Amino acid sequence: MSLIKIINGEELHKTLKMILMRIHSQGPIEASDFEKLAYAKKFHADIFSRYEQMLLNFVGLFYKASKPNNLLGEVYSIMADSIELETGNRFTPVQADAFKKIRDNVYFSFSAPTSAGKSYLFREMINRYYGDIVIMVPSRALIAEYMIILEALVDTETMVLQFVEIVNIKKTKRRIFILTPERGVEIFKHIPKLAIDLILFDEAQISEEEVRGMRFDSFVRRIDKFLPEVKKVFTHPFVLNPEAQLSKHDFYDHSAAFCYKQNSVGKIFLSIENERFNYFSPYKFNETELLNSVEDIVKEKLKRNGTALIYTSKTKIYDRTYLIEFDRYIQLCDKLTDPKALTYIEELRAFIGASKSGNKHSSLIEMMERGIVIHHGSIPLKARLIIEAFVNDNFAKICFSTSTLIQGINMPFDIVWISDFRFTGSDSKKILDLKNLIGRAGRSTGIVDSFDYGYVIIEKKNVPTFITRLQEPSVIKPISQLAEEVKNIDIDLIDIVDAMKKDDFNDELHLTNTQVRRIEEFDVDKDIRYILDNLILDNKVLTGKKYYSLSDHYRRKIKQSFERIFVAHLRRKELNKGEKSILSASIPILLWQIQGRSFAEMVNLRHGYLTSRRLVRDIRNRVKRKEITGSDAKRQLAEIKILRSPMAAPLPDSKVRAPSLFNSDESIVDLDYDKLVYDTYDYLDKVIGQSLTDPICGALQLFNNKYSDERAIALYNYIKYGTNETKEIWLLKYGFSYDDVDWIKNYIDSIDENEIVFSRTIRELSPAQQETIKKYI
Repeated sequence: MSLIKIINGEELHKTLKMILMRIHSQGPIEASDFEKLAYAKKFHADIFSRYEQMLLNFVGLFYKASKPNNLLGEVYSIMADSIELETGNRFTPVQADAFKKIRDNVYFSFSAPTSAGKSYLFREMINRYYGDIVIMVPSRALIAEYMIILEALVDTETMVLQFVEIVNIKKTKRRIFILTPERGVEIFKHIPKLAIDLILFDEAQISEEEVRGMRFDSFVRRIDKFLPEVKKVFTHPFVLNPEAQLSKHDFYDHSAAFCYKQNSVGKIFLSIENERFNYFSPYKFNETELLNSVEDIVKEKLKRNGTALIYTSKTKIYDRTYLIEFDRYIQLCDKLTDPKALTYIEELRAFIGASKSGNKHSSLIEMMERGIVIHHGSIPLKARLIIEAFVNDNFAKICFSTSTLIQGINMPFDIVWISDFRFTGSDSKKILDLKNLIGRAGRSTGIVDSFDYGYVIIEKKNVPTFITRLQEPSVIKPISQLAEEVKNIDIDLIDIVDAMKKDDFNDELHLTNTQVRRIEEFDVDKDIRYILDNLILDNKVLTGKKYYSLSDHYRRKIKQSFERIFVAHLRRKELNKGEKSILSASIPILLWQIQGRSFAEMVNLRHGYLTSRRLVRDIRNRVKRKEITGSDAKRQLAEIKILRSPMAAPLPDSKVRAPSLFNSDESIVDLDYDKLVYDTYDYLDKVIGQSLTDPICGALQLFNNKYSDERAIALYNYIKYGTNETKEIWLLKYGFSYDDVDWIKNYIDSIDENEIVFSRTIRELSPAQQETIKKYI
């Protein structure tokens, strides 16, 4: 049966019965059947509704099917009851089968389409295990999502942590660590103190990435060497050979693998060209163009409170061309009035330090006020959490996103529009990322007796490539990259790759043993001493005011000393011009961080420097003194150009050029505040957090081991924790945010690894504050 006939309603009953019988006999494994079902529901909802309850039973979505009214429905109801009897949960058949395989094996690797219910299964597994659990995910965005879900799921005697600290010992029965491969190494020095009985590797296809894949495989092998009996579960979306994840590590005994192909939601595909939509099918070669859509699907969905995810490039978000390209949809989104939505918006505004008008105007906030969110990797993590909570509370109508949404973040949308078709990585990764992305369209809802479907929109010129990729199988390599010869690797990655192959890490310093030896041999003692002599006074770091009162000579030497310490762990002896430029720009931000400046304050300080705030203030004062007119001031302000600041980028990178964040001829009155927010976060995250902290803290630790200089530990604490106050460091180890630490520390009598002893004055705290600390009381 062609889709055209379904659209026209020809032999619809016959077609629906045929599809249902195929699903009944073979399972819901044909994606093209779900496409037909989606068309049938869209164009003939009344007829389709007669089959909807039965369809949900056949698909195994028992939790959303009402009581059956025929014999076949009763049979499926009995199946659902037997699953519940055996597993203790009303799982779908896929979830039940995966549950039993996890229960019966030490190693289980599986793949399943998006919307197969992996997240629900994981939550149930976490609830049923009583020991410590490690969950490895590919991104910090996914860590944040897990944190939100698990904090609401577990009891007060379970600690959920995104780093490895053994704290609250007296009041904790188990711990759940959510880690990336980079943070995973922290677990090894604490293993004797833990009772781990489950390790989940979510989105395990990260093993295919060039360097991170090796780090992931290295972690898998090390953790299995330490904990061979502990249950390990690997999950992937759409991968045809999940068994490869086991064979590459010789996990043959007590193991199982399975590729689940069961679908649960339908998808309708449309191409777009010159604002005209065409239906097409990626599954039928003779139906790559069906018919023109008489409606603008996006417009119609938005008018009916639907939602759209528009996958676009970071470049379009930065230069704001997305606002022009999708203006016709943005204009459909009215300003929000819901008090909770406005609370999210004001929380975000305060965090990034944006103003409601003037030169700190934020397009990010302006869009959010209309239910439009932006999501990409340079949005600060706290801001992303606010945005994701905003979306999950159904306040977002449109989300403009880059690839940060691909890796498993559960943000559902009715429409996925792939405006940017430049997927990165290997061909296999491009195929998998595409399938993962379109899996966000029409995610399963809890509406009873309702089959769900969504729309996928592709630029017409990309349809042939889209169809080819969708039909290509997604596979992972059966051999670990650790066993392969690595060719043409960047000089700065050689140490990491060698250490992963030889398992040669210093877990205490988070460096390779080769890098540690190189720091020890490089003789950076005089550089560390110079920094300590000029930055640390009475074990406290200089205030920003005192730092800037130092002459240029001292400040330049401090920056040069940081540069020499950083270079000490590299194979190279010198950074290139771009790297030096980025490192130099990062030092004031590092100092603001260790002085405890909030994110908004740091953005404000950079804003003041880049816009020549003193000059601006002088012009405004001249207006007040009536020395010049308002028109003169406006013209003079427009003539002031934004100062140069190199765009943040991870270090080391011998190819980095460090272009200016803003154009050299750009006036300060045109400064894009959001761009400054994103770049400041990139400096804190990619440059300081991911690039500088480990080598510099490692050098300070080695210096203290050699000279017992407390100032080195003080600076170590400032860089790693942003404070040298013992109470504050302990609170951070307990997982409290910097914002919470500020008020909680005033209500503590004592704190150590065993417990927090609060003072009686906690009775003064607000209900929200009481909620924050309740599990530690």
